[in-house]
Amino acid sequence: MKRIIAMLLCLVLVLTACSKPENEAEKEQTAYRTLYSGEVTSLNYLTTATTNEFAMAANVIDTLVEYNKYGEVQPSLAESWVYDAENLTYTFKLRQDATWVKADGSFYAKVTAHDFVSAAKYILDAKNASSTANIFYSVIAGAEDYYLGTSTPEEGAEPYPVMDFETVGVKALDDYTLQYTLVEPVPYFLSMLTYVCFMPVNGDFLAEKGADFGVATSNENLLYCGAYILETFKPQEMRVYAKNESNWDAKNVFIDRIEQEYNKEASTVSPEMFRRGEVDDASITSTIASDWLKSEETANLIRPVRQSGFYTYFWAFNFDPQFEAEYEPENWKIAVNNENFRQSLYWGLNRVSSKKVMEPDNPESILFNTVTPPEFVSIDGVDYTKMGALDAITALGTATFNEEKAKEYAEAAKAELLAAGATLPVKILMPYNSSSSSWAEECTVVEQQLEKLLGADYIDILVEPRPSSGFLKDVRRSGKYALMKCNWGPDYADPNTYTDPFYNGTYNWPELATEYLDENGVSEYYKLVDAARAITDDLQARYAAYATAEAFLIENAIVIPYGYDNGGYTASRLNPFEAQFAPFGISNERYKGQTLLDAPMSTDQYWDAYEQWEKERAALAEAAE
Repeated sequence: MKRIIAMLLCLVLVLTACSKPENEAEKEQTAYRTLYSGEVTSLNYLTTATTNEFAMAANVIDTLVEYNKYGEVQPSLAESWVYDAENLTYTFKLRQDATWVKADGSFYAKVTAHDFVSAAKYILDAKNASSTANIFYSVIAGAEDYYLGTSTPEEGAEPYPVMDFETVGVKALDDYTLQYTLVEPVPYFLSMLTYVCFMPVNGDFLAEKGADFGVATSNENLLYCGAYILETFKPQEMRVYAKNESNWDAKNVFIDRIEQEYNKEASTVSPEMFRRGEVDDASITSTIASDWLKSEETANLIRPVRQSGFYTYFWAFNFDPQFEAEYEPENWKIAVNNENFRQSLYWGLNRVSSKKVMEPDNPESILFNTVTPPEFVSIDGVDYTKMGALDAITALGTATFNEEKAKEYAEAAKAELLAAGATLPVKILMPYNSSSSSWAEECTVVEQQLEKLLGADYIDILVEPRPSSGFLKDVRRSGKYALMKCNWGPDYADPNTYTDPFYNGTYNWPELATEYLDENGVSEYYKLVDAARAITDDLQARYAAYATAEAFLIENAIVIPYGYDNGGYTASRLNPFEAQFAPFGISNERYKGQTLLDAPMSTDQYWDAYEQWEKERAALAEAAE
């Protein structure tokens, strides 16, 4: 009997040892499943300038500061910071529990102040061709001179002096104290720190990888210090983000896995897959939304899209066409440099009709008349879009569509174009990303509406699909369009961020329209922007100066403002009011802080949640006063 009891005790001990206490038992993992159609071409967050790649970096790399769901700045890799009386030197104390891990989750190193210095040195080496280097060196002391010293001069030009990196205003005072020194006071500097060019990189890993760092062939070409690790990366097949259990703030990461499956027809097939429970998110076109809202079975599966970001959309004229001869680039050059021609398209575009593709019920709600969106920044309660020269433009509302004006401009343009040697009709190449059915539909509406109004003998709009993979590089950046819907997202909280696509030639406008160049070849727009940038001690005057520069683009029809691009409905198991909220940087791309709903949020639930969010945000603002 004693032998039997002893054997039973041993068995109990074995079973106890093999099991976990209830509070340590493995919880069921949550997974958020989506489809995607646009593949990333780089994992190198220090050089990229595309939204898809920003979104990836946002989830795997932490920044010095971050934003909560109400848009308040919060400590992240930096626990605290101070700045001097002149607002020129910012000193950050870094937390000591942040770590770098490899793709398998294993420890690599601590995150230190030296990692921010390594990142700066990499970005400021012109050979690395960072797309955001200009943002960094526009504010950091000594950075531009150092960058120029690493660049290769044009043939026949004198090389720039090679500078020592010690002249750059980025210093690791010790392992956990980082200091930035600015060129001049930058009122929005903290808001810049959530952008990719201010992310850290481990110097040892960078040296170890060399040219392979961030190459989009393997998840092992990166280290991770953010909320997630890129656990699986199979281009045009699958990518999986797994929660980074070593992250300093892992307790606030509630979704364990983000599973993204590649499907070039994602926008077409995802609604039905969502309905079957195979994915947790789907973009819903106006046609599908109309059908789903009529059925009790599907009406509660969709909700309005939240305008949480400040991406602005506009129709960009390409002043440096690089497209094929069949589209007559030389003829287009004559046309696009004629103001009457551009004005005919500006006043002739019926934005309400084209925006119905995205927002059939209330297209006016996603339209605005400026490049900078409303509610981005304000002074004394006055919104930037209602300041100075922009006020009259904003006040036009939907009256920017004026058939009579458009026809008058077209008649004037015809005579001038023929006299300049152009041929009519002017071919207007209008490409779109083939992965977006709504973009295709939108372009078709614009084509039909403008040609009907202005005449097929005047313009011939050629709406053509282009492959989704590499679209930005192969189409927009390569100048293979005449007129195209483009976008821009803010990098920090200042109107200057919306000058970047025009001042720096992002949209193939190295000198803008030739008719606005002075005798030295300098654009009037450049001079207006330079004047605004020089004002650092008076926000009222600074914003008014930027309003003058922006109005110059619009009044001369160098750009056609369009509004937001994400109206209508979406189907999702995410609560949009849990997401980090900021009108700039990459905060809105993060999954940190979000939970997975048991059922998709309905429209009624959405508006209840929005009302609650606004009340809570207002209460916080009142308490802070």
